[in-house]
Amino acid sequence: MLTLSLSNTTDAQNFSFEPVPAWVKPIDIPKESSFSKYEIAYGYYLTLADYQVNLEKDAFFTHEVRNVVSYSGITNASQLAITYDTSYQQLRIHHLYIWRKGEKIDRTSDLSFEIMNNEYNLNQGIYTGKITSYDNLNDIRKDDLIDFAYTLTGDNPIFENGKYLLFPLEAMNPIDLYGVRVIYPEKMDYQYDFVDCDSLSISVKDTAGYTQIEIYNLNVPAIKYEDYMPTWSMPYKYFILSSFKSWKDVNLWAQNVFALDKVQNLDAVFNEIFTGDETIEEKINKIINYVQDDIRYMGIESGIGSIKPFSPEQVVKQRFGDCKDKSLLLVSLLNKIGVEKAYPALVNTIIKHEVARLFPSNEAFNHCIVTFEFNNDKYWCDPSISMQGGDFKNLYNVDYEKVLIIGMPEDTLSNMSLRETKAGTNIIEELTINSFTEPAKLTITSDRYGFEADSRRVLMEYNSIDDVSKAVTDDLKLIFPTVNKTSDVKIKDDIEKNIFSVFYNYEVDGFWQDGDKGTNDAAKGYWLFKYEPRTMYPYLSVSACEERKYDFELNYPLTMSYRMIFHFPKDILIYDDYDTFDNEAFFYEEKVEQTGKKTLQVDYTFRIKAKTIKASDYKRICDQKNSIAKDFPIIIYFPK
Repeated sequence: MLTLSLSNTTDAQNFSFEPVPAWVKPIDIPKESSFSKYEIAYGYYLTLADYQVNLEKDAFFTHEVRNVVSYSGITNASQLAITYDTSYQQLRIHHLYIWRKGEKIDRTSDLSFEIMNNEYNLNQGIYTGKITSYDNLNDIRKDDLIDFAYTLTGDNPIFENGKYLLFPLEAMNPIDLYGVRVIYPEKMDYQYDFVDCDSLSISVKDTAGYTQIEIYNLNVPAIKYEDYMPTWSMPYKYFILSSFKSWKDVNLWAQNVFALDKVQNLDAVFNEIFTGDETIEEKINKIINYVQDDIRYMGIESGIGSIKPFSPEQVVKQRFGDCKDKSLLLVSLLNKIGVEKAYPALVNTIIKHEVARLFPSNEAFNHCIVTFEFNNDKYWCDPSISMQGGDFKNLYNVDYEKVLIIGMPEDTLSNMSLRETKAGTNIIEELTINSFTEPAKLTITSDRYGFEADSRRVLMEYNSIDDVSKAVTDDLKLIFPTVNKTSDVKIKDDIEKNIFSVFYNYEVDGFWQDGDKGTNDAAKGYWLFKYEPRTMYPYLSVSACEERKYDFELNYPLTMSYRMIFHFPKDILIYDDYDTFDNEAFFYEEKVEQTGKKTLQVDYTFRIKAKTIKASDYKRICDQKNSIAKDFPIIIYFPK
């Protein structure tokens, strides 16, 4: 099911009813299934998934038969939704049959599709221009088969007749029969591959001047996903085809798409942001800040506009653009101040380095950033990230690993080879306790630097300080029953050094327990306080440690330093302690130190060292993490 939003603003006539095209090969519906209803999610599954593509006609035929196996599946299965771009695609409906107790009921004439705008991404600054044809079917019952077929024709002209297909041959729900058929003129020299498909029925033959590729997967079990699988995992069999022979060919296509038909006049930008006294480095910083912050993120992703960027002049005039618009603007501005080696770069934010494993294609990327050289050093910048602090030499960038640098045609993709930038969080909490029966003072200082400062800066732009303060207060109440703010939250933002600091002051009470009032005989005669370092729990909490099939993705890079200082009402005597864990995935250090007669200081340092934990190493590393988290609580006793 495709998501949709309801609107009546689109013309209703964006589809037609036509017979199944003659080039389509009929596929029989399986008579029996090897799956029980307890293996099915959502209350229904596809007993037939038949997808056929005619590359010569740019036609994509879909024939799905939904098997409603339980009452809960009636709602999900009875909603038909097809999303497409009317600027270059046409929808042709072929039939809707309901198979009930072996009898076919033709419901094609009952279809009454509503046309709805499909703009859920507007809140992310993306307008796609796509519509959804939607129908909620009447009179659907348990054990019905919903047999629906349609064809979408047309391809985005910006791809210049380049062809690319990637068909996963498994899904998250079982399928009785999964079929893929692709036909194209025999003279077309497309490259294709069947990945992990040894057990499937595959046929490739030339007939009447056409190459026909047929793939059938019978009794397809559901893919078993695991939590925190890397986004670049492709845990399924798949078929891939491309008309491109090399990444150099893709680069030449991209250069044509990003080419400007005239010299851009961007003097208005320089008049706005320069005073005339800047060095070249200061100009680079101001240009990046302008493109990131003064040009709001908004994309018009309909038709050709989904791929071809607006001209820099247009972007400056409208003061908005998406990643490709902002990237081309940034490159143009850098070129005009003498930074000649500046280029847009295409990346895939999902599969990252794994894009290099796929066939070359102009449809393999979903994001655009910028790379440039200055004084023989290479730098990267993502113009769609706003409010980044620091110098351009220290900007944080996601490491997408493999990129296509437009204008540097090579036979392979380039490596990002990012410069190391520091990022992390330092938190200091100081608890001053003057009495076991009176409120104590708690101060919190949070310093974030690098990307952590960028993220917190954006958070504060979209949330009020009261919202953030309430979240911290609610968190503190998990340890301290009574929490009262004693002064306004203070913020200090050093944009040049990219350090974002927040200061909190509280009065807390009710955390000391009277051992005489409890049931634990060992605590009688004592005041006791159980402190838990809640700041560390998002990173180090107890979890189930099981063997895995797939790698485990980590929140890399991450560095957290947390210090807790206790000032007690009485003298203490505590032995200093030190503990550390250092493995392939993370480094952890804990120090417990008495720094005065009445003062205890506890320091935690946690640093993630890798992007993933290998599946074979996961259980061992998870066990280490659990052993740390289980020792977190600190219980402090004072004799009464």
